[in-house]
Amino acid sequence: MLDIGFDIGGTTVKAGALKNGRVVKKAVYPTPFGDPDALIALIRSAAGELCAGEPVAALGVTVPGSVSKDGGIIDAWNIGVRDLPLKTLLMGEVAAERYIVRNDADAAAVAELHAGALKGVKTGLMLTLGTGVGGSLILNGELFTGGLGRGTEPGHAMLDRGGIKCGCGHSGCIETLCSATALKRLAEAACQKGSGMIYLKHAEGAKVDAKLAIECALAGDETALDVFSEYTDALSDAIASFVNVIDPEVIVIGGGVSGAGGFLLDILREKVPPRTFFGSCGRIAAANAGNDAGLIGAVM
Repeated sequence: MLDIGFDIGGTTVKAGALKNGRVVKKAVYPTPFGDPDALIALIRSAAGELCAGEPVAALGVTVPGSVSKDGGIIDAWNIGVRDLPLKTLLMGEVAAERYIVRNDADAAAVAELHAGALKGVKTGLMLTLGTGVGGSLILNGELFTGGLGRGTEPGHAMLDRGGIKCGCGHSGCIETLCSATALKRLAEAACQKGSGMIYLKHAEGAKVDAKLAIECALAGDETALDVFSEYTDALSDAIASFVNVIDPEVIVIGGGVSGAGGFLLDILREKVPPRTFFGSCGRIAAANAGNDAGLIGAVM
């Protein structure tokens, strides 16, 4: 039997067939924004293609938003879907033994918990730094799904009251200062000053984004280093705040910005401890379940 996983993002839907926890077949589709019917149709069609007639043990779907305990989407603003009983609808569309609907960051954390940086950890924090900021808590060795079963949203804890408007509708969320989008915004502001490597690369045709900011900082450009310092100041404040609340053994960093690798982690290891109440923190590590973590965590 196969497991079929879907990792729904703001731009693309990643789909995969898994056997014994390993992805054996993958496909990628554009995300149908704001169209629940099209999303259900996509899952139905793709599941049929991926299983190719083989029985499906688990059908798992991750979404970039809050999920109710009965598998419904409460609000996934960046795919334009809310109040959708996704699990119930899928049960009438795809034959499977089990149906799972999870927040995407939670799915990544589950993958890390079973086979990655959170394996064997009793108390942990995972932050995924992508277009937004996803986050998950591990308590007593298990994913904490919230006291009311709606999950957790560390990326929407407030870091700057009255600050930048967040896509969730509030202002000053951690996501507005610690996402790849936030790093891109800082890089764009630096580029507009007309100096530094970010500006020169842009003049040569490079796209100004988080990846370019990291590339230029790694090259030692002073302007880019200033941009990255401002970014990691905000990220360190956010992490330190969570350390003060749950005192995690391990803090795992994933998502696109984690591509900076040891350069990012070493900065956080220096900046976070003195900002905590304790003057120290647990181990800061990179996510290592790989690019398929969302698909793997979707079906676990």
